[in-house]
Amino acid sequence: MILSKIIKRSESYCSGKMCKRSYSFTEKVRMKIIRKDIPKLHLVLKPNNNCRPIVRYKNNTLTTSEKYKIKDRLQFLKTLIGKYSKKTEIPFYNIYQKWVNLNKPKLYFVKADLSNAFGSINRQELVKILDERFSTLISNEKCLRSREKIKQQYKDLIVELSKPILVRAGSTVFEWKAGLVQGYKYSPALSELYYTHKDELYFNEHLQKSKTEIHLFTRVVDDYLYITDSLIDAQSFLEALSKYKNINYEKTIVNFNHPTIKFSDEITFLGYTYDTKTIQVRRASNIYFGQMCYKISFSQAIMNISKFLEQRIGQSSIQINSHIFNLHYNSEKAVWRHIFTTLCLSANKFCTILAILCEADEMKNYLVVYKKRITVRLCNAMIDMLLRNKPADIPFIYCINHFRYLSWKALNLCAQKTSKCNGLVPLINDEMAKANCIFGKWKDHACRIGSNGANLRPAVKEVCRRTDLRIIVKGFVTLPDGLQCYNRRKMMGGS
Repeated sequence: MILSKIIKRSESYCSGKMCKRSYSFTEKVRMKIIRKDIPKLHLVLKPNNNCRPIVRYKNNTLTTSEKYKIKDRLQFLKTLIGKYSKKTEIPFYNIYQKWVNLNKPKLYFVKADLSNAFGSINRQELVKILDERFSTLISNEKCLRSREKIKQQYKDLIVELSKPILVRAGSTVFEWKAGLVQGYKYSPALSELYYTHKDELYFNEHLQKSKTEIHLFTRVVDDYLYITDSLIDAQSFLEALSKYKNINYEKTIVNFNHPTIKFSDEITFLGYTYDTKTIQVRRASNIYFGQMCYKISFSQAIMNISKFLEQRIGQSSIQINSHIFNLHYNSEKAVWRHIFTTLCLSANKFCTILAILCEADEMKNYLVVYKKRITVRLCNAMIDMLLRNKPADIPFIYCINHFRYLSWKALNLCAQKTSKCNGLVPLINDEMAKANCIFGKWKDHACRIGSNGANLRPAVKEVCRRTDLRIIVKGFVTLPDGLQCYNRRKMMGGS
């Protein structure tokens, strides 16, 4: 991206030294305060050697009144958009059910991506869309009081949007000329409004619901996923997609032959990989590619390492949802692989944080945090999600120790690969042995434990030592492909 095409120097904030000498002391102070409030422009490098411009606002300097106004305008924009986004797993499960009922016909997938989605927005067209949506909203509102409120909200929003978007690079202030900039408080909502309008314009027939055919239309920000059981319909969607001038054909993928677009039987969308033949879903491998330390947000919370670990390794930072923990369309073997991968992600975060923040002799003190957040809470969350998302006629047979064992197994593998955490391995092995009812010496224990620690259900030896599960678990001898553990020497350029 050539920044000179989208920003221009703001002369009113970039007066020369000679001009500034004529300012009074009060004017100089006022200009200094104004300049400080202008957000800084950051350039984030992208994998394709390009850069993404992002501005960062100082939200902590906003008054309560300013925060309320922003919230009110965002709510108004949400009303103008008029649609409420559903999580992908809900419509995907619905089309899976229809796919099964129709005797599993071939499905056609199209995954597309818009390049520079915010920067490609035409501001003049955006204002027209706002005006059209406002006119429709006001004409449908019968309550006089509500009409007056909507008019005032629209007026306030237009006044706000008419202000120039200013950004600061060093001591120079620039005005954003084209599109919207990432980081601007209204950019996500305005982008959603703009592309929702485009969706209705370009994909009207693909948005229509059908009682017989299978189709799913999903757009999240600038990523599209379209699933249909008709090849003609899929080709029609691609044709409609070409109306965009900023389609990124390098990232567009289909699962059928096309002369110019990439083919794949596996489609990755928003962190999940879909097998287009079996309709099974798993976490996308790019989630754990690269050094984990770059994916952990280190903040002032590191002053209390226990609390920092709790925030970063638990369910709050690793999604547990019905998309992958689902026995309707995922096989049990695939589900156990998802369980192990999830535990490896948490274990890798745990080891990475310890390696960066702790001395080797302190690390054992934090194993209790891992046990509390991962071995107990995260495992219980996965069990609960699986029990809620399975066919009524298919039992999910497990022992709580299967999950406990895998959690320590994941930590064992990560600790071995993270050199600074090697000293934890003997202690982890002790915990593994306690939970090893699938391979170790069997003794009476609980199969299900209550929140108060009570034995809700005693374990059954035949369940603990399930032959088919033992075969699956024996395959968990290495970390998932692509998962990298913290290596300080490699990061610093050493061999």
